[in-house]
Amino acid sequence: RAVKSTTGSIKIFPSMLVRKRDYSQAEQDYYDMIARYGQKSRQSGSIRGKIDHFSDAARFRMLKQLGSIGREDPPHMCTLTYRSGSANFEQSKKDLRKFSKRLDREFGISHKTTEPYIRKDGLPDLRTRIKYEPQWAGVWRFEVTTGRGTRAKGATPHFHILVWCDEWHELDPYELDHRISNIWCEVTKDGGEDRMRYGCDIKASHGDQTKLKNYMLGHHGKKTDQEAVGAGKHWGMINKHLLNIGEPIAEYELTADQRNKYDRITRQIIARRTGTEARDINDLKETHTVLSPWETSRLLDYLQASKVSG
Repeated sequence: RAVKSTTGSIKIFPSMLVRKRDYSQAEQDYYDMIARYGQKSRQSGSIRGKIDHFSDAARFRMLKQLGSIGREDPPHMCTLTYRSGSANFEQSKKDLRKFSKRLDREFGISHKTTEPYIRKDGLPDLRTRIKYEPQWAGVWRFEVTTGRGTRAKGATPHFHILVWCDEWHELDPYELDHRISNIWCEVTKDGGEDRMRYGCDIKASHGDQTKLKNYMLGHHGKKTDQEAVGAGKHWGMINKHLLNIGEPIAEYELTADQRNKYDRITRQIIARRTGTEARDINDLKETHTVLSPWETSRLLDYLQASKVSG
């Protein structure tokens, strides 16, 4: 089906360019018809099956969400590990929840409230409750070790977490590592000098998008035996509201000609990265492309697109 050229826009995120394509009313009606009659609706009562592996669709959703984060401060890369054979999948997910709550307390704002209640002896009294407003956010990824090492007792879970927290940048790296390692040891109830040294590893990313992408993908694609099977969700977000999802740092309007030029350039870039033949992406409603700040600047200068004010 021939698709007419229409206008669009580019939303600039710290790690991704998102190109939106404006459909004409006739095109929108056509694609709505395809969606209505050409695809099965999930409103039919079907139930999503159990998550048994890190699928390509889940991988794409994770990368898309990472690229849609609007925060410009670079995250830290925090890796949490266990002693070999000391934790199963269920226990590790519980520890992750406990760990996040501890960070809420450690790097959050406390709010105290007083409320009346009735004591066990029947007399009225007042009690103080403390709620913590988190000042950090993260994206986590779940993997397992192979359990094949000379001293390995079995496959053991571990977490890769990207942490956005202003206070972390102000702390001395050694102090930060010690505080987070101590929290992880208390959560897992497995302390000792070796766990303080090896249980938690924190590195600054300096905003390197390639490094962040490879860190979150982990061994997916090169060591599939480190993929957790039958372990539930393989990735997720913590305090998502602090990640500024979908809030670009800049937005540019595109004419039909500028959008066609953008699509021609990006499809060549995608083809080179994937080693496949370039395909026409002109009719796609939305495309996502990861470019360095220097490449983004060159592309915008070439397109001469007009920036949306505000």
